[in-house]
Amino acid sequence: MHVSYTIAPILILTILLSWSGIPSMPPLTVDSTFAIQTSPQEYVTLLPKVLGSTTSPFIIYPTDTTIWVAGVSTPPNPTGSQIRQFFIDGTSKAVLNLTNVIVSSIVADLADPSGRLWFTENSTLSFYDSTQVKETKAITFPNESIQYLTRDPQGRIWISMASSSGTSSIAVYDPVSHTNQTYTVPTSGAIIQGITVAPGNTIWFAEAGSKKIGRLVPGVPSVFSEFSPPASISLAAPVQVAVDPSGNVWFTDHGSNQFGVFDPQASTWKVFPIGYCLDNCISGLPNAIFLDAKNMIWFSEHIAGRIARYDPSTGVLTEYSVPGSNAPYTWWAMPGPKNLVWFVALGLGQIGYVNSSIPVVAGLSSGISELTVQRGSYQRVPITVSSASQEKFSLNSSEVTQDAPPFNPPQIYSSSQSDVVPGENPYSTSIMIFAAWNATLGRRYVALTAFNSKVSLNVFMRVNVVDSSISYLAVGSVSMIMLGSLIIFVRRPRKRPSAKFGERAKR
Repeated sequence: MHVSYTIAPILILTILLSWSGIPSMPPLTVDSTFAIQTSPQEYVTLLPKVLGSTTSPFIIYPTDTTIWVAGVSTPPNPTGSQIRQFFIDGTSKAVLNLTNVIVSSIVADLADPSGRLWFTENSTLSFYDSTQVKETKAITFPNESIQYLTRDPQGRIWISMASSSGTSSIAVYDPVSHTNQTYTVPTSGAIIQGITVAPGNTIWFAEAGSKKIGRLVPGVPSVFSEFSPPASISLAAPVQVAVDPSGNVWFTDHGSNQFGVFDPQASTWKVFPIGYCLDNCISGLPNAIFLDAKNMIWFSEHIAGRIARYDPSTGVLTEYSVPGSNAPYTWWAMPGPKNLVWFVALGLGQIGYVNSSIPVVAGLSSGISELTVQRGSYQRVPITVSSASQEKFSLNSSEVTQDAPPFNPPQIYSSSQSDVVPGENPYSTSIMIFAAWNATLGRRYVALTAFNSKVSLNVFMRVNVVDSSISYLAVGSVSMIMLGSLIIFVRRPRKRPSAKFGERAKR
């Protein structure tokens, strides 16, 4: 049995984690782990680490009475996974140990969400039944690697799969009739990843390899559509998708610091950066993405170590920092009952939750939503910060990944302020947004961030970089055998049309 070659989970897990561990998997025991707190508390609660475990939480799926967790063995232990059941009464137990397997996705059964869990097992779709206390292998797809799972309103399991030959496919399995059907994705090398079911049983999915968003309308015949962003938007690896009630497809771009939304009705795209942080934000790697009961967009920031909530009605991005002595590596997060958003801290070996019922008693606003900046220049942006708790905040900005190329100065950047204390009255100030001489022309979103150690607040401003209206000096060096001179020349920038923001997507 081969180990899954899921691109994101395996590579990130292998490269970033270097724990030492115990060579054997823990026995199936019951441990006292947690009880949900109902008294006022901080935004984020981490549950105690399970003692003696050689696995670290990887995927999480909350239900009314059970929190299902799939963990992966920590290097240098042999490859393996463990499925663990956390209960609301404060206990947990390991229910299944799997060797030579990385469980990349789990989904609770529609008929019995607290008692039956579907999971990936390399090329096999399996489920664990807590009543019968056993695993059942439902169906195997030869020469395929199952990537992610989702469930439709009829209880059928939809599956994204990638093969070593470069083809990707989507399968559906009916637990009642035990029937299945497979659909082949048209694009070779698509490397299909996250998958979700929209109203009307339309299937949306992410293509990390081809950098597209795909749609499957099952039927006779079935219809595939694949959507590419316009040239003005650069994606690294779209990896997970979620669809809101209006039909907008929200996605995370794993390999960058971006999340975004595609409107299939208008064929328009928007891409936003995550908020500023002190480290690892240019490659913050947004990952899991879901909607909660209030249609808020929640996603994990894998490397940045935060759980993010985006409110489409206000345009405000709130990011909750996960505390820890090590980098938390928040790979997966998912909203659950009672306004709790559960997550895994892969680097800490713990799970936890954000209590979204606790209001963030601070606010951030700007007097403008669009800004034009010439290359080599800057513009001031007014900002107002308020906080009922009078906590200190710092101010900075965050740009999309394409404006911060690796090993090079950023093309868009800002001034900053530290330890701002709003006090009883809102604190009004301004920061400067700079565009480098080599900044890419056109429009993009920039995040204005007010942050402290617990939470970050962000509002987005669309910045349009235009060519400079004045001549500037460019210094060039010419090597001549006889003269060896240094030439200074004046160049007037060429006039180039600005890229149109929100171009129609290529299909």
